[in-house]
Amino acid sequence: MEKIKLAMLIDCLRLDGISAVVMNYCTHLDLDKFDITIISGAPVSPIYKAKCDELDILIVELPVRKKQKLMYYIQLNKTLQKGKFDICHVHGNSATSSIELFLAAVNGVKVRIMHCHTSKCQHEIIHKLLSPFFNRLYTAAFACSSVAGNWIFGKNNFKIITNAFETKKFSFDASKRKNYRNQMEIDDCLVIGHVGQINYQKNTEFSIKLFEKQFADDKSTKLLLVGNGRDKEFYKEYVDNSICRNKIIFYGESADIQGLLSAMDIFIFPSRVEGFGIAAIEAQINGLPCVISTAVPREVKISEHVTFLPIGESDFEKWASTIRSLVSIDLDRVKENNNSSLIEKYDISNCAKNLQEEYELLISKHKTDMRK
Repeated sequence: MEKIKLAMLIDCLRLDGISAVVMNYCTHLDLDKFDITIISGAPVSPIYKAKCDELDILIVELPVRKKQKLMYYIQLNKTLQKGKFDICHVHGNSATSSIELFLAAVNGVKVRIMHCHTSKCQHEIIHKLLSPFFNRLYTAAFACSSVAGNWIFGKNNFKIITNAFETKKFSFDASKRKNYRNQMEIDDCLVIGHVGQINYQKNTEFSIKLFEKQFADDKSTKLLLVGNGRDKEFYKEYVDNSICRNKIIFYGESADIQGLLSAMDIFIFPSRVEGFGIAAIEAQINGLPCVISTAVPREVKISEHVTFLPIGESDFEKWASTIRSLVSIDLDRVKENNNSSLIEKYDISNCAKNLQEEYELLISKHKTDMRK
């Protein structure tokens, strides 16, 4: 049987949440049935390049979308023209994806999927202006959560595709905990951790100010920030001039999130905007208690030791008292991981089969419509 030609289109392919979702699905679809091309703006992680080479998944790297718009769209058009794709699956967060969907349409892609990963965007006026055009361009609507879907598509006009991953790879690992804590010289410390981009959306400012205002005098407490992002250098410079300069660790990107989560004692997730929040799920699978912003969809709660709190200027004390309360609980991290039957919902093996069936259904529906 001829393979279905699938194009996964993403803004960039760095070590972040949306990229991980795309990679998890691409590497778990049946490659005997699907011929997959990932079309991504720069940068593309070398780790992901190596994985795709190993599986014979093609990555086409385009110029940086935000900085080289014209060249990005010219090369995207050429790639879609050459690819003769059956499906174009666009990952984005607003109607600004209209150009990608339009280019897919003019290049003969009959199944055009818009997949929303957040519940807000930075350019809301442009989003509203483009929405009437945008709504005519996609043929199927996916979202990572009901909040994200309602934001971009309106109620009940979309299908939720779970942000799935290899759940077993995030279990607590005592050996890795010991190694990382030794490496970072935080052996006897209480470690408050966060995994995510260093930027406005993930609210790095709140994490740092919370630590400064509430934990600066706690000699054995550290803040561990795992991830990169456009604002990393700004916040590193800020911390270098802070009273907490020796207590806040900017770890950078890592392919071993399991090990770094294992090194933490509590996980904070103060996002301003979040379509889902896969990092919070990973932290809970690792057995970590979590304090999470009320801006994050409630679907992320899969364990008992999770508290949602607001992120206003007056809320630092609430976060600090909740953190201290949660870390005082004597948790068995391995047992915590095994307690939740909800974990299975996020297992990529099952979810990839569901997405594959959805693709096949959309192709079949298109063929049926063509015969009418």
